[in-house]
Amino acid sequence: MQTRSKNNSPDTLEVHQFKSYFFIGNNNTFKLFNPKLYSKSDIKSNNINIIHFERPPVIIPKSLFKKDNLKKYVSTNYKISKASNIAYDETNDKLIYIVYERQNILESLFNKENLEFRSINYFTSLYEYLLPLKKKDDLSIYINLQANLFDLIIFKKNEFFYFNTFNKNNKEEFLYYLLYVLKNFEADINTSKIIFLGKFEEFKDYYEYARSYAEVIFEENNSETKNTIKHESPFFLNSLV
Repeated sequence: MQTRSKNNSPDTLEVHQFKSYFFIGNNNTFKLFNPKLYSKSDIKSNNINIIHFERPPVIIPKSLFKKDNLKKYVSTNYKISKASNIAYDETNDKLIYIVYERQNILESLFNKENLEFRSINYFTSLYEYLLPLKKKDDLSIYINLQANLFDLIIFKKNEFFYFNTFNKNNKEEFLYYLLYVLKNFEADINTSKIIFLGKFEEFKDYYEYARSYAEVIFEENNSETKNTIKHESPFFLNSLV
């Protein structure tokens, strides 16, 4: 089990759904969860959040969003799986929509058990977490490192400006994409700050590579965290967002 470092309501229960496995937990512990072995003892909350990580989402501005175009939005990025459904989230500020593909395994299970829950994409959680943070620089560059990819999110002053997800096989590939984005947005490497979400032992080489080209700071914690369980997106394992 992994213990969270950030406190939140003990009544809140999160289930993280990836392509082939699940985690369940709250602000005390997280553990692997198998829906096929589901027991009511696993669910001791009336406040359940299902967070979907199956695939990166597509971000649509409110002015361009049409519910009839959900499949079209997603299919421009990748081939839609037959067993999945297309869902969308509206952000609290109602400025953007997050469109994503998801498997409804947990939704079907919880509906059958008459459990109330909320389903969202992981980027929706990141967006709502980052939006109220104070941003002093012209460009605030946030990175959420995952096992085989990373999310790059940019705010211009306090307005959401850019999001993309890049595959990464190693730290060299990570640095290539990072510098590519910085160059495209004409960010001054000498003054830019790269803000990593969390600080984790498994990514220390990535921090050092980024530090060679820009100032590196950490949102949430400056002390290095060593995870006791394997989770593709450690920030969600350690911070309730």
